[in-house]
Amino acid sequence: MTVLPGGGRVQYRLDDEASLCSIDILAQAVERICVKGVLELRMLRNALREAATSPTPDAVKFAFAMFSRVDGDYRRLIAHEALPLATEQRGRYAAPRPRAVRRPRML
Repeated sequence: MTVLPGGGRVQYRLDDEASLCSIDILAQAVERICVKGVLELRMLRNALREAATSPTPDAVKFAFAMFSRVDGDYRRLIAHEALPLATEQRGRYAAPRPRAVRRPRML
């Protein structure tokens, strides 16, 4: 668990596929917006790749720390790129929703 500057806490769960998918989605988004010559984006991309291939708590903490150091404009751009990627993956890990069954009307 990590304490954020505002006092909030972030808990790392690496025991499910959805967490690993989230890391992978962020890595893909960073890859898409990576600008040549911007060191912090390359470092973030590498940290996310490491966290995706070796999802230890230290690797995830480091990737989170790198993401928080990236300029706010780049973070918004990453989020903008990650949204369609996450939408594509939405059904992959979500629990199936129960279907409502209607009873026939009695007249």
